Amino acid sequence: MNLNEYEASLSERLLISLHNLCATSGEMARRSEDLAQIVQTDTDTINHIMDKHISDGYVAAYYGNDGNRRFYLTSRGIIRVCSLFS
Repeated sequence: MNLNEYEASLSERLLISLHNLCATSGEMARRSEDLAQIVQTDTDTINHIMDKHISDGYVAAYYGNDGNRRFYLTSRGIIRVCSLFS
């Protein structure tokens, strides 16, 4: 399959988006709302998928001072994203 013909799943697109946004630490973590806007879906879907990524060890999350949940890639998540391109 040609990479140009490959269409990433929503789950993969979220990991790729975090990577592209350099969200690889707590300081660079992104809100559900930000990610929902990027991948054009609702925040409930984002949170559901991210819960799975957290359990897989790809993503870490915390609640910011503003009460919003924020996500960032773990080192395992970075490796997962890189594997999508090889």
